[in-house]
Amino acid sequence: MHDYALYFAHWDLILSGADPWAKIGAPNAYGPLYNFLALPYALHSQLPKLIFAGCWLAVVLYTIRCFCALSNISVSVKWLFAAFWLLNPFFIVSTVFYGFNDSLVALLCFLGVIVAAKGNSRSSLMIITAGVLTKIYPLFLLPFLDKRWKNVTRNIAIFITSLLLVYLITYFIWGPSFLVAFGKANGREPTLFSIMMFFYGDFFPFKGLGNFLISLNKLLVLGTVFYLFKRFQNGKLEQHTAFLAGFTAVLMFYKAGQQQFYLSYFAIFAAWVLIEFRKELPNKKAFLSVIIIGAWMMLMAGIVYPLTGYMSAEFEWVRHIIGLPTFILLCISFKYLLFPDASRHIIGKTLA
Repeated sequence: MHDYALYFAHWDLILSGADPWAKIGAPNAYGPLYNFLALPYALHSQLPKLIFAGCWLAVVLYTIRCFCALSNISVSVKWLFAAFWLLNPFFIVSTVFYGFNDSLVALLCFLGVIVAAKGNSRSSLMIITAGVLTKIYPLFLLPFLDKRWKNVTRNIAIFITSLLLVYLITYFIWGPSFLVAFGKANGREPTLFSIMMFFYGDFFPFKGLGNFLISLNKLLVLGTVFYLFKRFQNGKLEQHTAFLAGFTAVLMFYKAGQQQFYLSYFAIFAAWVLIEFRKELPNKKAFLSVIIIGAWMMLMAGIVYPLTGYMSAEFEWVRHIIGLPTFILLCISFKYLLFPDASRHIIGKTLA
């Protein structure tokens, strides 16, 4: 089903000794580490899906166990949080039925944030680099590994060296065809949950303005991430919040709005929750705002999407509008992550 059926074509090419980025009906938009999944696929066609589902279950069970061990959370909230992860149709459909490889990337993003929060930026860098070598979007987590320019430049050097080494080996095996993945990521049209899809669709009346905004999608992402980095560097944004806000910015403005990207988003959110709720006054409004995004994805991606034939035929119009409410919800979360409720600071100062 869905993308998992397309993975077969890539892995069949590898097992036959051919180029996994060859021009076929299912373009390979993934990095070289994704090719290793041809090995479990050779044993059984559903084994990679089992691995993906296992990656997601590991994130979920670890998050629930650690959250429920916190003493400053009520029992009812703990049950609600556990139900959110275990019973959400979006997570079930994405992992068990569709078998998106983003579950693997989500685990790497989760581990990267957790390890970085423990002060081990080099290990986190290697974990996130592995994510980038599978799918490119974890790249936007890298700016928040360290705020000191000396360490930032060191991380950039290690990251580029690692990429060059892996892609050099990839080049010797398959030639320059791996560049297809970068072209696929850059050349695709706006999709699904992106606000750019709303500008691109039939319900946005100002087509010239819409096309202009779509052309700016990368600049909007890079500009917002740079703004977040400067706040992080100046001590106005905690590291775990910078990770989550940075990925929120990517989903707000990038034109590719596939539902599977949200698996990594919620994995980063899970890591954020485990760090944030160790504080005496956690940012509960940001927490609830992301939970609402999870409920929205539960409805639209977990229920409406599969029941409408992927929003096709007479339901095609849904594709053209869902980017707008998604964008609004992401903006609300972005606001609360950057600018928490002022009463929290007032209470904190009063107690001090």
